[in-house]
Amino acid sequence: MLAGAVLLAGGCGRERARSGAPAPPRVDVLADTGRAIRLKGPAPPDSTLAEPFARVWMARVSPARPATPEPPLPTPVPAAPPALPAPPPALEVDAGLQPPILRWSAPLVPPRATRAGRAAVSVELDVLVDERGSVADVRWAGGSAEPVGVAAAVACARSMRFYPALRGGRPVAVWRRQRFAFGGGSG
Repeated sequence: MLAGAVLLAGGCGRERARSGAPAPPRVDVLADTGRAIRLKGPAPPDSTLAEPFARVWMARVSPARPATPEPPLPTPVPAAPPALPAPPPALEVDAGLQPPILRWSAPLVPPRATRAGRAAVSVELDVLVDERGSVADVRWAGGSAEPVGVAAAVACARSMRFYPALRGGRPVAVWRRQRFAFGGGSG
């Protein structure tokens, strides 16, 4: 009797394990291997096929997830233009002064950007003409502040020679505003 109880208890334990949740099916992943597996199973009752009745293959299996919407791109905000240096105050004009008169100047060599036919650019400089008619000092006064254009205008201004300004018949040093224009043509 004791042996029957042991057998009964042993059988009960096995029975409960089988009646639980079904185990997931065994899956062999053979993605991108090109390996084939022959499936065997009973033929349908009305089939006269000696071979397996179905051939199955899969090229790729991947989980299908809903596409997440991407957030919209932010609206671009235009960058503020760089702050230009404040121009000096306007030059005072003396009624009894005869302004300096240009005697000669070296040619103005435009920067490469304006030689290629791009937009016209101008640079304004305040030029100090001394008592001998030579250029003693040059300062940026307005227009384009691009270093290449300003450097070309300063080089041209320093090469200028003037008949000096006169006050009461005597030569005097004066500031003069000079504009240098680049481009606006096709070459």
